[in-house]
Amino acid sequence: MKARFLWLDMRATFGERKTWLAAGMLAYAALAMPVIAAKPPAHVLSALKGWFSTSDPSILFLFIWTDLAMNKSISVLGVVLAGSLLIREKETGQLAVLLSKPMSPASYFLARTLSACAVMAVLYIGAHLLTALLVARSLPGFRAGIFFASMTVHLFAAFFAVCFSALMSVLIQKRALAALVSLVVLSLLVGLAFIGFYNPAWSGLSSFNPLTHGISVLGHVDDLRPVHLLAPIAILLGFNAAVLALGALRARHLEV
Repeated sequence: MKARFLWLDMRATFGERKTWLAAGMLAYAALAMPVIAAKPPAHVLSALKGWFSTSDPSILFLFIWTDLAMNKSISVLGVVLAGSLLIREKETGQLAVLLSKPMSPASYFLARTLSACAVMAVLYIGAHLLTALLVARSLPGFRAGIFFASMTVHLFAAFFAVCFSALMSVLIQKRALAALVSLVVLSLLVGLAFIGFYNPAWSGLSSFNPLTHGISVLGHVDDLRPVHLLAPIAILLGFNAAVLALGALRARHLEV
């Protein structure tokens, strides 16, 4: 039953206006990226050359895509997809009916959150496939392997954005306030994600930031090995599992 509920919830989410708006935002990012990557602002280009000690256009593109497009997008999409989880059902009186079925509040929370993660994955991977098709034609030396390796790790950071927004939803139980807190915290994490690149002295502290692990492939573009993918994915899975566990625990004590 839970698998079918998950599938039906995914289908319902794909039919919602907010999902189409999210898809449009990602499509816009994908379409704009070849133009931005072709002629990045001079101050951005100078800073990137200083941080990465390279003028390789494919590496510069990967940074611009990851930071300007994907990091900002997942912070918004996480809130869009899961920022009102269980709140809407409670406001409309549907939550009591849904929980009368043979599904516990914790299971319902987990199913809805995992459904939102699945929707995020479809949108996120679709944006990368579209971008790869567009950029491969316009960017000399486009390194598809590094691009999709970075995508794989960063996808789990996108899942964190969804899980965190879902947690804030069941903790705060106020639609606007939960969305605001989620967006502020995720934006702060996004803003600090690259602090280890800017100042290596802060790299230890930045390891507590899930978004830093999501962009960690950028630090190994010249010597990428399986451990550089598996280690951050394992860490992000740990972050996500902890957040989901907290959300499920809180959902058990929700007043319907």
